[in-house]
Amino acid sequence: MSAESEFTTKDLNEESILALSWVQNSAEFQALAYQAFNIAKLKWDMDKQGGKKAVVVDVDETLIDNSPFNAGLIGKDYGYGSSTWKEWSEDRSATAIPGAVDFLNYVVKTGGDVFYVTNRKSQPEKDYDLKPSTMDNLKALGFPQIDDKHMMLRTDTSKKQPRRDSITEMGYRTVLLIGDNLADFDVAFDGDTMSVRTKAVEDHKDSFGDKFIMLPNPIYGNWEGAVYGGGAWYKKSSAERSEIRIDTLRKFKFAE
Repeated sequence: MSAESEFTTKDLNEESILALSWVQNSAEFQALAYQAFNIAKLKWDMDKQGGKKAVVVDVDETLIDNSPFNAGLIGKDYGYGSSTWKEWSEDRSATAIPGAVDFLNYVVKTGGDVFYVTNRKSQPEKDYDLKPSTMDNLKALGFPQIDDKHMMLRTDTSKKQPRRDSITEMGYRTVLLIGDNLADFDVAFDGDTMSVRTKAVEDHKDSFGDKFIMLPNPIYGNWEGAVYGGGAWYKKSSAERSEIRIDTLRKFKFAE
């Protein structure tokens, strides 16, 4: 189907079913999450430098699982939006990614600080503030240091570097950065095309499993916008997005 009238957001939502099933049901997802936090603990323990040490973490799909939100869109003719995301956030029902709570409590127990750098918006002047519900959800799950100092939500730009810089300015040395999206780590990954992002990973390949700890997220992220060509990709219709997803796949040609 190529005509927008024939292919809707409902159809596009259904294309995420297999990814959602993998995240929610596969033991492999659970294993990869434990692997990520096991490596993080190993690297944390290996750091013998002094001073104020910090771990900088993303929240969504790094510490908490929001896949029920995306699964709830199946069968609906609408997708992610400020109002739907707010409804989900204020339900406070996201669950913890395996291994996340134990590792971050270990960091604090061994003298470190945890800074939560998330692009959930805190814009009370616009009557849109996800900070209270996010903090409630994280506290209920047992995450440490859930307070105004350590919670760094988005107040203006979605770029995370200014918030990471502010942690350094407070006198902390960042030992680890943990996320599910490349932009959670460094400005070098802020590119919005597949080729630029791939090159950035190649240029920083030695940092993964060392300073950068990556969690798997096949459901959404900047990678999807890169598949669509970057730029104002969100303006593309559901039909256009579906076609691009298929066109960018490397395909084996079967004999007819």
